[in-house]
Amino acid sequence: MKDEIKHAQLNKEKWDKWASSYDSNNWRNKYLRDAQSKLVSYLDVKDNVRFLDLGCGTGWAIGETAKLVGNKGEFYGVDLSEKMIEKAKSNFRGRDNFHFIEASAESIPLNNNFFDIIICTNSFHHYLHPDKVLKEIYRLLKKGGKIYILDPTADSWIIKIIDKIIKLAEPEHVKLYSTKEFRLMFEKAQLKYSIAPQTFQAASKVHIGEK
Repeated sequence: MKDEIKHAQLNKEKWDKWASSYDSNNWRNKYLRDAQSKLVSYLDVKDNVRFLDLGCGTGWAIGETAKLVGNKGEFYGVDLSEKMIEKAKSNFRGRDNFHFIEASAESIPLNNNFFDIIICTNSFHHYLHPDKVLKEIYRLLKKGGKIYILDPTADSWIIKIIDKIIKLAEPEHVKLYSTKEFRLMFEKAQLKYSIAPQTFQAASKVHIGEK
C-alpha cells in the first residue's frame, strides 16, 4: 500500500503546478472540458439544487451546471490542491452561493444528507482509498441523491495495459477500474448502481449511484 502522506503530497504538487494553466485553451484541457460537458449533459438539475463537484479543479463544471438553473442553488467544489481552490475562488468571486473547499475526498467538512447531486470527472483513479471516498459520498448525499463518476473504464485489455503504463509514468495514479469493479464498489457503499449508455472518448463511462 502506498504511503498515504506521500500519495497526497504527490497529488497536491501535480495539481498545484497545473492550476495556473488549467483554464487555458490547449488539447489537454479541451479533452477534460469535453468530458465535463458530457457529464453535465446527463444531469437532471432543478432550481435550488445542492451540488458538489469532487475534484473540482478551477470550478468550470460547477459554473456550467449552475447555468442550467440560472444559478439558483448552492454550488460546492472540493479539491486537494490549494492552488486549484484559489483559482476557483477567483473565477467565481462575488458569487455568494459558490463555495470552494480544500479537502481530501475521504473527509469533507460538510453536513450529512446535504447534496442532491455529486459529480466526479477524471479524478477517481487518483484516490488511494476509493471505498472511503464512496462511503463519504453516501454520507453527503440526500436520500434519492445521485453521484455521477466519469472515468476511463478498464473493460478492455487495451485500457488495462494503458493503466499499467500510467502507473509507471505517474506515481500519483492508483487504478483504472472496470465496470464490474465500479458496480461492486457502489453496492458495497449502499449506492444503487447504474451506468449511462454512451461510452465517451473511446473508454470513459459515466457510473451513477443513487442513495
